[in-house]
Amino acid sequence: MPTPRLWSWNLSPFAGKVRVAFAEKDVAIELVEIDPRQRPKRLRELNPTNRVPVLELDDRTAVRESTAICEWLEDTHSGTPLWPADPDARATARGLLRWVDDELTTNFFLSMRKEAFGLEDEDHPELVTLLRSRLQQRWSTAEQLLSRTDGPWLIAGEAPTLADLAAAPLAVRLPAWKPDLVPDAEAFPQVDAWLSALRERPSSAEVDRRGAPAADR
Repeated sequence: MPTPRLWSWNLSPFAGKVRVAFAEKDVAIELVEIDPRQRPKRLRELNPTNRVPVLELDDRTAVRESTAICEWLEDTHSGTPLWPADPDARATARGLLRWVDDELTTNFFLSMRKEAFGLEDEDHPELVTLLRSRLQQRWSTAEQLLSRTDGPWLIAGEAPTLADLAAAPLAVRLPAWKPDLVPDAEAFPQVDAWLSALRERPSSAEVDRRGAPAADR
């Protein structure tokens, strides 16, 4: 099998989630870096939404969306599993992954994007503030979810699942970009331990990894 090509952007949390997953599985990829302000023509050919991440397998096959790419990775490669072996735990982890993506990652990174690139005409004028308020409100739910296990992961066990690894971009970027939004360690000790454990994993280095610049083709 040729080395798969991952179309990525260094600052995309969902592309970062995929890079972390490939590192956890110790699977090599060819990483292609896009400029979101000048997206190459090839990206739209691979993904009609013109967004990353996209995994290009060959001239005719592309896998779109971060979770679908991670599922392909799990299905096609052995090594460190991204999901629990138990069907009940696996189904639970998949649901938690969706919660992490929707309630933690999206609220933070969308607020950063709107702050950096500006609001759309249809956006609420206080959207950035609203998104960050939602994120802070979710720490209590995350604390409850993490308190169900012996820690530090969302599903009981020694290793993280994809539900945890999806939060690696948040764990790395949050204290660097907006330390005032970092959950209080005394109020949310489980969340603090979870984010710290993600930052300590070698795969967290993938959050900052950049690929070779994409040619406009």
